[in-house]
Amino acid sequence: MVEDSVIEHPDSREQEFEQSLDQLERSLLALRERQTMLQTTQTEYDSLQQHRQEMESRWQETQLPELEQELYRLDEQLKALTVTMESHLLSDSQLQELFWQGLRQGILGDLFWQILRFGGLGIVLGWLLKTWAS
Repeated sequence: MVEDSVIEHPDSREQEFEQSLDQLERSLLALRERQTMLQTTQTEYDSLQQHRQEMESRWQETQLPELEQELYRLDEQLKALTVTMESHLLSDSQLQELFWQGLRQGILGDLFWQILRFGGLGIVLGWLLKTWAS
């Protein structure tokens, strides 16, 4: 009976090891994919940065509105690429955590207190008006 439990236990440990190894391989592939995407985005960012510098030097020579609009468009693209590069550095779970944390602290935090403040004030005023009207 002792031999049976000893025989089953190594198989279980092997399965656990295989599952861990498979998960590690998937994580490594995801990391390589993120690195490739980051390198591609970095190359695009460098190219846009160089183009922006050229446009800015042209704009300094002749301050045309078209050049100013192009500079603005390039700045927006550079900001978007910066966000993209930063997001490639984080895993999906980390991005989700940052999203929910920002939502709780930013939008929902202020929104909650405004709803509480003005909603509560509306209820109190409604109650007072109903009492006064009755």
